[in-house]
Amino acid sequence: MADRQTVVRTTDIGKSFAATRALDGVSLSFYSGEILGLVGANGAGKSTLIKIICGYHTDYEGSIIIDDGTVRFASPEDAYGRGIATVHQIINQGVVQSMSVGENLTLGELIARGRGPFYNKAQLKARAQEIQSQLDLDLDLDLPVEDIGQSDRQMIAIARALSTDPKLLILDEPTSSLSEKEAERLFMTLEKLRSTGVSIVYVSHRLHEVKRIADRVAVIRDGKLAAVLENPFDVKQIVTAMVGEMPEHEVRERQSTLSTRKVRLELRDLVVDPGKPPLSLKLYEGEIVGLTGLIGAGKSELAEVLFGVRPPVTGEILVDGEPYRPGGVYDAIRDGVFLVPEDRSNNAVIADFTVRQNITAPFLRDFQTLGIMKVGEEREASRRMIESMGIKTESEEAEMDALSGGNQQKVVVARWLLKNFRLVLLDEPFQGVDIKSRHDIGQYLRDNIGDRTAVVIATDLDEVIEVADRILVMNGGAIVGEQFYETMDREKLLHFISEDNPEPVETT
Repeated sequence: MADRQTVVRTTDIGKSFAATRALDGVSLSFYSGEILGLVGANGAGKSTLIKIICGYHTDYEGSIIIDDGTVRFASPEDAYGRGIATVHQIINQGVVQSMSVGENLTLGELIARGRGPFYNKAQLKARAQEIQSQLDLDLDLDLPVEDIGQSDRQMIAIARALSTDPKLLILDEPTSSLSEKEAERLFMTLEKLRSTGVSIVYVSHRLHEVKRIADRVAVIRDGKLAAVLENPFDVKQIVTAMVGEMPEHEVRERQSTLSTRKVRLELRDLVVDPGKPPLSLKLYEGEIVGLTGLIGAGKSELAEVLFGVRPPVTGEILVDGEPYRPGGVYDAIRDGVFLVPEDRSNNAVIADFTVRQNITAPFLRDFQTLGIMKVGEEREASRRMIESMGIKTESEEAEMDALSGGNQQKVVVARWLLKNFRLVLLDEPFQGVDIKSRHDIGQYLRDNIGDRTAVVIATDLDEVIEVADRILVMNGGAIVGEQFYETMDREKLLHFISEDNPEPVETT
């Protein structure tokens, strides 16, 4: 890297939050024309380092050096003015939901210093079109952002950051809500930017993406810089630097055992959305089913029907052989059907609550006697889940905002595994979760599933393969493929996912 210009350099960066040492002596250089992968387990300190570099945290030890001069940003606006653009992990922090797509794409221009209260709508709309064309987007510029999906919100935040011609572009989990096709489009754009001399920091728990795109990988472990790996490197090297040797999963359930098991959930010609094909399938007690497919394949919509968020169009649902038709979320919870929602920030995390309160929120009646909270029992239950799920927090009384994004996600998963269920649906449960935590969640499910049933919904095929006994593929609203872990063929699964107009299949 001697021939490359250093765009930003950190020297001995340290940061503490109360008794927690988040970063300790991190020195790292970011070069022009390079993509640096930044990886580490949840709570390792990655997000803290990013927030220091982009001006969010102003109280820290050490130095940031730009153009051979030490800088001390007073705000994110200061960092932005020096050419540092950041897309943060929490998608809804990167968009203003009450504003239109076009206004969000041109937000930098709208809030620029010196701009008056009036602006030329036609000019800004033309500029928004120009910005979204960088990523080949074709969004309705007049549509409110609150009416579009997580994937499109993510692309808006990324497109806006790219439009600023940054010196240093920091992307924190940029593909967490993107399909493989959208992710590949992003990678191609980043490679073009790299060729123009932009320095890019790519933060991701999807290590196959890091291997695909990064020139170097910096590994943060327990607040320290544990390793810097030069390309070529492999995923195993990265994992070992992050968390040490990973244990193997136990053997999965075998296909031959299903015929002896009780049917937990049965769908009979269930139509989830008008115009979509009917779904018929059976899920059995004691199995972990992976449900995968592209964004828009119908996975989340099916989960919402089962959790009582929306009614089906037609068809039958049976749980343990009995008709099941929840009139709302309360009915679903009462009947032992739980959902970990896809949109953590809007539909799951209660920011003003403690970790304890977030874990126990749906089940407060179970911790009451005559309307009086049994806080001791609530704390003990929370501590048990914190330990079981490996949640990194000072205590169950810590505020949720004090946790990293990945640890917040584990709290949300822990919430719905706290109490006994018949069927739990986990929609994108690994967003922002590191590979060890993914392994731990999968192992926890396997160790505790008993005669219960879990459905893990994920767009990322590797995440499904990591945890599932049986994998179902949705495409165009239909079940188009089924495989068991013991005979799993990844190429066939990819074919099912990407095939145009596939035929529905009968499942086991």
